[in-house]
Amino acid sequence: MENDADAWPQQDSHRRAYFSACVTLTLGVLGSSVLPIPFAISKTGVLVGCLTMLLVAWANDATSCMLIRAAAATSKPTYEALAEWAGGKPLKVFTQISLLLLLWGTLCGGLALISDVGHILVVRLSAVEGYTPPLWLNGRTCMTAVALLVLYPLCLQRRMRELETAATAGVVLVVALIALLAAQAIKQDFPAIQDGQLPLWSLEVDGHLPEAFAVVGYAFYMQPMMMPLLREMPDGSAGVMVMQRAVHTTLYGVALTVYFTMGLFGASLFGQHTHGNIMVNELITGRVATAALYGCMLLYLALGMTTTQFALRQSLDLMVVGEDAQFTWLRQVVMTSITVGSSLAVALAVPDKAEKIYAVVGASAVCAVCYIIPVYIQLHMYRIHKQRQKMVQEVDAGVVLSAPLLQEHNTLQEPGSTCYNRLNSNVKNHTTLCRLHSLLEVTHEAVLPVIILLVGVGFSIAALYVALAPLLSQQRGGQQNRASLAGQL
Repeated sequence: MENDADAWPQQDSHRRAYFSACVTLTLGVLGSSVLPIPFAISKTGVLVGCLTMLLVAWANDATSCMLIRAAAATSKPTYEALAEWAGGKPLKVFTQISLLLLLWGTLCGGLALISDVGHILVVRLSAVEGYTPPLWLNGRTCMTAVALLVLYPLCLQRRMRELETAATAGVVLVVALIALLAAQAIKQDFPAIQDGQLPLWSLEVDGHLPEAFAVVGYAFYMQPMMMPLLREMPDGSAGVMVMQRAVHTTLYGVALTVYFTMGLFGASLFGQHTHGNIMVNELITGRVATAALYGCMLLYLALGMTTTQFALRQSLDLMVVGEDAQFTWLRQVVMTSITVGSSLAVALAVPDKAEKIYAVVGASAVCAVCYIIPVYIQLHMYRIHKQRQKMVQEVDAGVVLSAPLLQEHNTLQEPGSTCYNRLNSNVKNHTTLCRLHSLLEVTHEAVLPVIILLVGVGFSIAALYVALAPLLSQQRGGQQNRASLAGQL
């Protein structure tokens, strides 16, 4: 864990910090989420998909800003410290477990996705006439090579903002993929829209809708990556402002634009035949072009995992040595080796189950990390604010009561006087404004967070249903097969 002396140099300009935060958060938010977005849009339709993305972006933007404001108000620099301040040791332990499960599960799922893309690359190259890939070249070898040669060296960086160059490269690769899909869609005149496979304004209810909503629900979370980055922002209120602006820009500006264009062009190309991973669809032909496209996507997926690994390493570091431990390169290498190595081992041992692990863990941990804990911290802050406000009002009331009584013949006390009527009217107006302000405050500080919590829980339930449905169906199928076999015997 870094101490304050290790933080990013404070002479860094606010504009520079803002740009760095934007590109780093963009890579953390997008990651592998861009690949299933076309599938989600193909199932929800364009309008419903866009509205859903806007709702999820708003919810994540709100909870992210809750954490930023709470960290600034309490001087607690980490997610775990904030949780302990709000809910004591139990909430801190719950937060630590949730962060580790979410981030480690994301790494396992990301590596499994790299294996899938590598496998698709090998299959597409095998289909090219006149070329036979070597026997050792498969999805697992691609995943291992990318993890050891790209992911691991990048993850050794000391500070998250040192990933800025890698993040910029990742954003460029995403833009290139969107440009490819856009060119194909425009060239073919948006075939799925023309034949009605992709509805623009309506929603067709089918069994894939929960999966589609689950994909969108995952696509905007940034809270675990944002908190370590907050320590590297400028000190004081300026750093808080820079970070909040970066969150708004990343979610509303970059992520929404990327997801909308990616989803629209991808779904308009393949319609109801859009796969859960757009790379499974045939995007390009030719050996060189195929190798270049899928090679770039392997690189992009590795870049997108660096911010997740950084947050995981910091959470593990906090759990093992605490916040006050001095930075050492030996511990940095050991922690990086543990996080990357364990995720790679799981993805190699059970590549199919790694994605299922990610789905189940993510459905529950995302809800806790991105919605439940931030809302609890926000409500705790609001409760403390109201308690302090009540104490101030009681003190003010005591001062008023102890003030000398007005003279008996003071004109302000005469009900028929003009001064009395004017004062009475002002008091009523002030009381009305205070009540209105109190109502708005309660709505903004307490009611909206609860609504956001319900939104997050709803999407998490959809994701959990999608993750558990195949497992439950397999279990029922196994029970039916055993019953049938027993009946035959």
